[in-house]
Amino acid sequence: MKKIGTLALTLALAGSMTVPALAAEETAVPISADTGYGTALVLNGETLDLTGIPGVEGGTLLPLRLLAEADHGSAYWDEENNESWFYFGDNRITVSFTDNSVTVNDAPVEVDGVAVVGGVTFVSADVFDGWEGYTVNLNPELDVNHIDITTPNNDPMVKAAYQIMEDSGMAYAMRTEGSEAEQAFQLPEGSFEQVIAFTSMNTTPDTLVLGKLAEGADEEAVKAALDAHRQAQHDTFSWYLSQNLPKVEDARILVENGYAFYLIAEDADAGEAAFHAYVEAQTQA
Repeated sequence: MKKIGTLALTLALAGSMTVPALAAEETAVPISADTGYGTALVLNGETLDLTGIPGVEGGTLLPLRLLAEADHGSAYWDEENNESWFYFGDNRITVSFTDNSVTVNDAPVEVDGVAVVGGVTFVSADVFDGWEGYTVNLNPELDVNHIDITTPNNDPMVKAAYQIMEDSGMAYAMRTEGSEAEQAFQLPEGSFEQVIAFTSMNTTPDTLVLGKLAEGADEEAVKAALDAHRQAQHDTFSWYLSQNLPKVEDARILVENGYAFYLIAEDADAGEAAFHAYVEAQTQA
């Protein structure tokens, strides 16, 4: 495994850099059932479906929208300014099609290549250089072109949290971790070795807290704090958008083998099953 350094890619702009061509990607209009990309992309251990991703000169230019959305981020087409934004956690890559420039978190960066092919925006892998928790690697042992990408979402607990949300049909909008999550739920300070929380917009009570308790943590105090949050949600949704109240009434608050779990979602049974599977996997590791 080796880190991609200078890719020595020539700036490849296939076709016209016009608003209509670029809007096709940002509005998720299907490009084609065919894929000509020719390079396997593996993100956090999962091989990505490249259907509709066209070939691009250079081979190791990365399709940003595909990667952002697969990493639980998002992409946005700003038609007025002729640019696209790609969100990876707290990081934002902006590609300006007026001058083919790239910025990361509003700071200009030099990259080895930018291309737009069939409405898909590609940027060279060096755009991720210096990002904490991100690596882009080639695997020279494979017979086919292959790129492994890891992000902070490769963490087992983060993966478990997203799996719980998917299985339970939970809606979410905001992610917090560590001390910020403890403060948000008024949990006893220092209760967790690791904790991640997701909360929804105020139109739904959907909530997830998943964490590994610190040694000596007061389990009952943690459960009491989580139940206080559940009660507040119950009080709110008893009169406001009361169709959501059954979800609150079916909330789960559990502590199992040193892991705490709090869930309000459409299918709490499925979410709880995913939690048990995660805990079992951790205890057997």
